[in-house]
Amino acid sequence: MKKIVTLLFLTFFLVVSNAQQASEFFPSQIGFEWKFKQTPLDSGNIPNTSAAFYRMDHFASVANYNGKLANIVQTKTGLLSTIQLQPYLDSLFYNMDGTIGYEYFSIGNIEEFLIALDSAGITTNFSFLDFFISLQDWYDVYRFGSSVNSEYTLLQKDTAITISSVTYNLRFKYSGKRLQDQTIQTVLGSFECKKFLTQWKVYYMLGPIPFELISTNDSIWIAPGNWIVQDIIPSNYVDLSILGIPAFTIPGLETKLTDEIVVTVASEETLPNTFSLEQNYPNPFNPSTKIRYTIVFVIANEVKQSQLVTLKVFDILGNEVATLVNEAKPAGTYEVEYNAASLPSGIYFYKLQAGSYIETKKMLLLK
Repeated sequence: MKKIVTLLFLTFFLVVSNAQQASEFFPSQIGFEWKFKQTPLDSGNIPNTSAAFYRMDHFASVANYNGKLANIVQTKTGLLSTIQLQPYLDSLFYNMDGTIGYEYFSIGNIEEFLIALDSAGITTNFSFLDFFISLQDWYDVYRFGSSVNSEYTLLQKDTAITISSVTYNLRFKYSGKRLQDQTIQTVLGSFECKKFLTQWKVYYMLGPIPFELISTNDSIWIAPGNWIVQDIIPSNYVDLSILGIPAFTIPGLETKLTDEIVVTVASEETLPNTFSLEQNYPNPFNPSTKIRYTIVFVIANEVKQSQLVTLKVFDILGNEVATLVNEAKPAGTYEVEYNAASLPSGIYFYKLQAGSYIETKKMLLLK
């Protein structure tokens, strides 16, 4: 009996010790960059190459974020001709803990869409923005040690929506699944990938019985030392006639590594030739964030030594809540850290003014 127990213990130990750690899949060096080509997919999942755009991700730093040590990845999207000149507008957050890769779900780029839904007056008792803000959290999306094809629930939440005086009980579910490992070919070569499927589903609840209304499928390929190297979301036909909403199709999206983006490195001694105010990062943030800006003053083709620069923060009502910069500065690129620990959650604006140059951007504080 003792020999059997010892054998079982050794077997368990070997299985656990041989399970791949999530950290093996994320780049080890800060500064790592990903370059992607993103191609919309039509209703038949045929790529619309004429509408393709590009995305650049940059492993910027490692810092605590909402309770976990996060690998912070700055991200931006744009046209091939302009993406290198654009600032990073958003951030992605990952945490590696044993055999699990956590991802922070944030409303990010869909914030404007959610605000538009609320403004459309579809429902009188429900805020799409507030609902999805309530879902923002860390989720153990990538379970590298899970069994193949075994689905796991990441989130499940019930709510009620009133449309045209009729109340509908809905269930939102976010789930994940590790699929069979797959080798894929990319512009950077061949990668042996762990493959995952994540799904968002919306159900209409008729008593305890769920009827599926919407289901999205997101297939993700993760390569050792490179993290996500491919991501495909098929188009989705949505029939919400039960809610009195006409059927529609959500276009798909194919994200693949590309070598079309050629990154040029400018000399560090070259003076900036334009003003710019970058998006704060991380965003959303709690409670600290960083704001980067570039200033230059040219008079008669010569760079002026300095000029008064102000960088202020305002709440959604236009009240000034903080002054981050208020001094004369020479041309250059600067970064300031802002701690909003004393402020409540919400949307804020930060405004840079240097001479006649004025630019304002929005940021989201979530506590």
